[in-house]
Amino acid sequence: MVEKLRETGLLTDRPPIEKMDCFNYDREESIGRHMFEEAVEIHQQIIDSIEREKPDLIIVDPFIVYGEIPWEFSWSGNPSFMFENHPDMPPPCSGYPSDDRTGWNEFRQKLNQSFKKDIRQCQNKLNKHFGYPEFTDDNFLPLSPHLNIFGYPKELNYDDIVEMPENFIQIDAFCRREIQPKPFELPEEFKSKLNPEDKLIYLSLGSMGSVDVDLMKRIVKALSKSSYKYIVSKGALHDEYELADNMWGEAFLPQVNILPLVDMVITHGGNNTVTETMSFGKPMIVMPLFGDQYDNAQRIREKGFGNRIEAYRFKDDELIEMIDTIINDEQIRERCRKAAERIQTEDSKLKACQKIEKYLENYSKK
Repeated sequence: MVEKLRETGLLTDRPPIEKMDCFNYDREESIGRHMFEEAVEIHQQIIDSIEREKPDLIIVDPFIVYGEIPWEFSWSGNPSFMFENHPDMPPPCSGYPSDDRTGWNEFRQKLNQSFKKDIRQCQNKLNKHFGYPEFTDDNFLPLSPHLNIFGYPKELNYDDIVEMPENFIQIDAFCRREIQPKPFELPEEFKSKLNPEDKLIYLSLGSMGSVDVDLMKRIVKALSKSSYKYIVSKGALHDEYELADNMWGEAFLPQVNILPLVDMVITHGGNNTVTETMSFGKPMIVMPLFGDQYDNAQRIREKGFGNRIEAYRFKDDELIEMIDTIINDEQIRERCRKAAERIQTEDSKLKACQKIEKYLENYSKK
């Protein structure tokens, strides 16, 4: 997948509308072609599992449409994909503001001709390969007639624009809060550098963004000039660059154990990182790279939980100034704290389970 990303041009400074071309199924390096090959490889395992377990409901991402077992679509991306045909929603993957429609039509047309077409071609090729009917509807995602579940905090959700259908279930975050046999500890060498007044910041561009070693080097160089300390998720190519003296990191880190320790997060805007960061009440700077990361970045800015900055075009002083502003903004910090408190108190996961059980109870009576 690392090589595939490098080939497509997703990890470049091209604007979001031009990156839609990276999903053109007619290109040899298309991501859709890669997805097709993976799906063919695992399809029989899924069939075997269903026949072996005989479940009453399948919750799946991607999805299983055919057969007699009801299925629930599970979506772990920005929910704008689920409403991409709604006229009042900014087009997915654009990062455009919700209160300014400049460029919406142009981007939506590009999306339909590239990414959306690519995904649908991939899906229908799979359907034909396995002898299933092809899709003919105009939805980006094949929403379930039964239930649809998505992970996105209420504070960022689009229900201020779109009314959520009855069969939609919103979870604030698919965040794991695992009980560790031993609490996570920073290494002594790094802890010895931390003073009580130090601000600690977590940097992660995700498993995909971190493979852009040149970008990681540039960010590390910029952050080395600031007075803060950093924990860095270095990614798969961790041995190809070094961290500065005010940093510590490893190839992969237990993110949900690190988030409670930090004062702020710098992220690529992947949905899991955004929702997990929200659940722990930390402000964010988002450096979107592709896809719905642009939409998450814009939503963070619009709703006042941080800000966004261009990953490939930022100036060092600009980034440091933005960090200073956000980390010292008491209103943003309080907004984040209240969101985390609500997420923990309302326990949307439990409510989701109750809705699923109620649906199954009613379904069994039919």
